[in-house]
Amino acid sequence: MSPLDELAGPPCGHAASQLVGAADLCGALLDSRQRWRDFATLAADLLFETDAEGRLTFLAPEAPLGWLADALLGQPGRYLLAAPEPDPFALRGVAEDLRAWFRRPDGSAACLHLSLAPLTDAAGGFAGLRGAGRDVTREMAEAAAQAAALRRSEALQHLVSRVRREVLAPRMLTATLDSLQTALGCEGAAVLEGGEAGMVVSHSEGADPAPLLPGLPGLDRLQRPVFLAGRGGQSLALIPSAPLPQRSAGEPQQALLAWRGAGRPGFDADDRHLLVALSDMLFVVLGNLALQRRLERQARTDALTGLLNRGAFLDDLARRLGRQALDPLRAGGALGALIFLDLDNLKPINDRLGHEAGDAALVALAGLLREMTRPIDLAARLGGDEFALWLEDMDAERAAARAAALCAAAADLAERPQGRTPSLTVSIGCAIRRPGAVEAPESLIARADAAMYAAKQGGRNRWVLAAGEATAAMPQRLAS
Repeated sequence: MSPLDELAGPPCGHAASQLVGAADLCGALLDSRQRWRDFATLAADLLFETDAEGRLTFLAPEAPLGWLADALLGQPGRYLLAAPEPDPFALRGVAEDLRAWFRRPDGSAACLHLSLAPLTDAAGGFAGLRGAGRDVTREMAEAAAQAAALRRSEALQHLVSRVRREVLAPRMLTATLDSLQTALGCEGAAVLEGGEAGMVVSHSEGADPAPLLPGLPGLDRLQRPVFLAGRGGQSLALIPSAPLPQRSAGEPQQALLAWRGAGRPGFDADDRHLLVALSDMLFVVLGNLALQRRLERQARTDALTGLLNRGAFLDDLARRLGRQALDPLRAGGALGALIFLDLDNLKPINDRLGHEAGDAALVALAGLLREMTRPIDLAARLGGDEFALWLEDMDAERAAARAAALCAAAADLAERPQGRTPSLTVSIGCAIRRPGAVEAPESLIARADAAMYAAKQGGRNRWVLAAGEATAAMPQRLAS
């Protein structure tokens, strides 16, 4: 080939082939660049580059986090931060697991998981940052919700475990309130009850809730949990029990009160969820406690009259006699009288007017005994038409006066049956506790019972002291 031919270049066909190859390569490069750009924007919610001063020089995609990319170019990167720390734009090295809070144009915040790499100039100096961020706000919220649910679950498990270790309902209640107080960091927790006398504290743990009560809404108007500030700046939570239609008849309105002291943070959404869950457990315990008390009352009381039954009367009397025997100041004195009453003529009332009339007579006598005894005394229906009283700190003379008053009052009962039946009267026997002796309740009852039979044999409607017990002269029978 001649030099001229070399200057003229390759044949035309070869030149065209080279041009086509260059175009294909350029297209492939463009396709590859677009492909990797697509991959990057699909994998990240924010792509950026900064210069050495931290100013934004590149942003992708077109509207990162809702911002217009062109409006941010040239701005300091920290302009996008919702919190000053951590500041990814102040870094000078590689970072692969950094989380920072960025702000959106509407003022909301987004948490980005960032990967950063430094840029260098020709001399190897720092020239800026290149970074990619993925929005993990929703993942953070879900993780926080799961963590909160786990905390609530752990708190409930701890509460249930502690309550289950207790056997008696009152101790279960104490354990529940104490666990609630600990789990929520409260200054105190209390159970409130509403009634005719107003709001009262039935149970509490921690600080005294009484100063908080005047600022609380009435329990009768409380339909759902309320969270409010106390007069002293406390954070209060008031959780009601079941609404009125769901409560048993006669059951008082109850509510859980929990509070944090002034200056402490209020109850957030997580605390409120936990409070409601714990209150459900608390009201179950309260329900069990109320049921236990009802069963105890039923086991101790006579179903018809509401007085103590025979077993409860003997138990209570035995405890009192035992305490007196152990008290050196009282053991030698005649302190206490047992009165045994029998309702006269109950059988004719039942036979002629029916058992409902007989029951009414028994209930009327029980009401009279309540009226004529003091809170320190004991009153019981021993069975059938037999009743008993224990009169604390009474000697023979005072007991005889009380027996005479009972005979008079029974004969004048307004509820006594009228017409073809005998008058409603009582026969009474009295036994006084023997000084210096430890006497069993059954012995006292036996002596009083014997005296009562003596009163019946003497014509009924009268009282008789047990043999060997004297008192000042007074009539032992009232006019029928």
